[in-house]
Amino acid sequence: MAVTSSQSQFDAIVFDWGGVITVPPGPVVNRLYRDTGVDQKKLKDRQDRYRDDDPDSQFAKLERGELALEDYLHWSRDDLPGAELIWDPSSPHFLFPQLTVMSEVVDRISELRERGFLIGLLSNNIAEAWPVVARGLALQELFHVVVNSAFVGMRKPEHRIYFHIADELGVPVERVLFLDDNRTNVEAAIACGMHAIEVKQPIPALGSLERKLENS
Repeated sequence: MAVTSSQSQFDAIVFDWGGVITVPPGPVVNRLYRDTGVDQKKLKDRQDRYRDDDPDSQFAKLERGELALEDYLHWSRDDLPGAELIWDPSSPHFLFPQLTVMSEVVDRISELRERGFLIGLLSNNIAEAWPVVARGLALQELFHVVVNSAFVGMRKPEHRIYFHIADELGVPVERVLFLDDNRTNVEAAIACGMHAIEVKQPIPALGSLERKLENS
């Protein structure tokens, strides 16, 4: 029998968007970069330099809403021509519409809400992509709380965003189960006191989620 919130140590379950509710973004990003003709060696050099936990990177500033998308695209174009296109809503290579939502995950989220769990969405995102997310999900029906980094001025893996969503849900962080496809974000959540699952593939992660609930 499926575990309900009254039978669990968890009051809330928080989902990332890309790679948890959608298909894994990595292969899609790689394909788009090839399609845009980005120099692959220079791309690898850029990716090797980038750190998810660097609060001062151009991308971190974009995701916190501190840097206008136009300015980010200009910087990216100068840094690595073609790479900017996957973040440009006017480009056919724009990433977000190409991240297919997994219906099985959406159905499970709806079921978990019916089982009494508070459900949150915690996404590092850009403001210009949010209409794509909203079109692909019935946000108000699925989630009690939605936190988009670009609208709150903080992003994963900054600890303050994990405490923020727990506060918005009205539960202690230790009673939150968090799912994300980025190990850095998962480790930060755990450091804040949350329980967490690193998602490598969305559908198998649903099994990991249920086992966590059963063993809680």
